[in-house]
Amino acid sequence: MHSRAALVVAPGRVEIAEIEFGPPREREVTLRMEAAGVCRTDYKVSKGMQSGRAPRYPMLLGHEGAGVVEQVGPGVTRLKEGDRVAVGCRVPCGSCPMCRRNDPRRCNNSSPRAPMVSLASDGSKVEVPMGLGMYSERIAVDEGATFTVSDGMPLTSASLLGCAVMTGTGAVFHTANVWPGATTAVIGCGGIGLATVQGAKMANASKVIAVDISDLKLDWALSMGATNAVNSSKEDAVEAVRALTGGEGVNFSFEAVGMAATLEQALGMLSYGGVATMIGVPPVGSEADLNPSAFFRNTSTLMTTHGGEGIPAQDFSVLDSLYQLGSLDLDAMVTHTIPLSDMEKGFENLESNSAIRTVVVPG
Repeated sequence: MHSRAALVVAPGRVEIAEIEFGPPREREVTLRMEAAGVCRTDYKVSKGMQSGRAPRYPMLLGHEGAGVVEQVGPGVTRLKEGDRVAVGCRVPCGSCPMCRRNDPRRCNNSSPRAPMVSLASDGSKVEVPMGLGMYSERIAVDEGATFTVSDGMPLTSASLLGCAVMTGTGAVFHTANVWPGATTAVIGCGGIGLATVQGAKMANASKVIAVDISDLKLDWALSMGATNAVNSSKEDAVEAVRALTGGEGVNFSFEAVGMAATLEQALGMLSYGGVATMIGVPPVGSEADLNPSAFFRNTSTLMTTHGGEGIPAQDFSVLDSLYQLGSLDLDAMVTHTIPLSDMEKGFENLESNSAIRTVVVPG
């Protein structure tokens, strides 16, 4: 099958090219892509900042999206042609030690099976490093990475379920297990951070303190449920959060940036017995000062989350219902839409911190 796709051919350089991929394999479906979110992880992967090894080009990125099923492969049981679906970046493998002990949310081999993609011009391989390849007009995906969405949800909004929203809300509910009345802080108010803010609000946290260096992003956070905002470029984040909690610190902090300095802030603002959850993906080789003595005295817990421990087949229907009830604001998170041919603009918006989520509309 042929499709137009936005391929990263060098760091920061995107070209539109014709690609080829086969018909859907066992438990795969072919989608006509209607929307795909631009995540900072895509940007980092395109520059080789994630794996520690040189990136291989050309590559087809995009790991959150939404589209319409056009073709169904053998063994598919949940989907049919014409279904509107969201696509997520995690599929439990069923065979790793965590899956075998009935804990699929912590599967350590959860990347979707990548489609086999090549350049139509010469048949050379196209890398699909995150297993999905949403920046294409059409693509084959693992059925397990998908779930149908209601007719009342625009596919541009549905496209955010697969990473930003699943990760942010999952960090609150599946990783940290925030309880009603808890105090929380979210460091970094991009797409994932704002989904975390909304998750903390839905968990009935008594305080949801947003921390960022951008007043624009802090305004977005306040509009989505944050109770307080701290601009860490103007005041010390740890001191400000402690002041807002009567000197105690927060029960739960969430680091949604992926930097050593913000991880140190997340730990420093914890209350006694507090839990810090690391959502942002740090660069390979980065180091943080955990201050072991203070960490011990405070009985702190540091956790990490991979995609919010999300499972699309279980979580998307819940998130869809929350959207329909008005508890989860997805529409406001889509601040920019761009055509496939303007893919580089999506990366530029990340660099300038001017978007919550830029969504590529391939058609």
